[in-house]
Amino acid sequence: MIVGIHQPNYIPWYGFFHKMLSSDVFVILDDVLCSNKEERRNVIKGSNGMISLAIPIINKKAKIKEVVMNNQLNWKHRHIFTLQGCYQKAKYWEDLSPSFIDIYQHSGTKLVDLNLAFIEFIREYLDIRTPIIRSSEMSEVYGEKNTKLISICKSLGAHIYLSGLGAKSYMNEEDFRKNNIKVVYQYFNHPVYPQRWGSFIYNLSIVDLLFNCGPNAKEYVERQIIV
Repeated sequence: MIVGIHQPNYIPWYGFFHKMLSSDVFVILDDVLCSNKEERRNVIKGSNGMISLAIPIINKKAKIKEVVMNNQLNWKHRHIFTLQGCYQKAKYWEDLSPSFIDIYQHSGTKLVDLNLAFIEFIREYLDIRTPIIRSSEMSEVYGEKNTKLISICKSLGAHIYLSGLGAKSYMNEEDFRKNNIKVVYQYFNHPVYPQRWGSFIYNLSIVDLLFNCGPNAKEYVERQIIV
């Protein structure tokens, strides 16, 4: 069994969904401290280049599952307005935007609920059928960092842990080997897809791919390599 584990990022980049697609079970790591980065930030593309979207939060030093968004700052309206300004002339804006707007308008106050709503919608749109589990709902999981990841893998009976390449510099693979778990990394050759506003920009939120490519987005996600 291959297990992928990842924090519930805000409108993640498409590599997040490739990891999900490549896993037999995908675990949402929501009971660790919020990093104050990807869980509440991402970037899209506008006429003048990259635009950052950041969600204001109230309790910064909290576990991801406990983080509360500061909805008094009306940030949801700003994000919808910004997405519209960037993508309303994209080929699939009219098809997808009602679902995005609905998620913003009905997401409540918890950051994890908003992020998971987007993740679930995109997962279904890409027809990814990998089961999703939240780490906070796994009773036999313990420890921190490597110990926690190994605990999750063992709890699920995994023999392969699928890791992002960025973790290779600090991952202690020997700890996994001692527990009969092989660490496998994603290697990305980022594809160039039809994109508005001039020269191609890499590593944006997957919304850029979705609004520009619609149902063809899954083809780009599937194109990546696991080594």
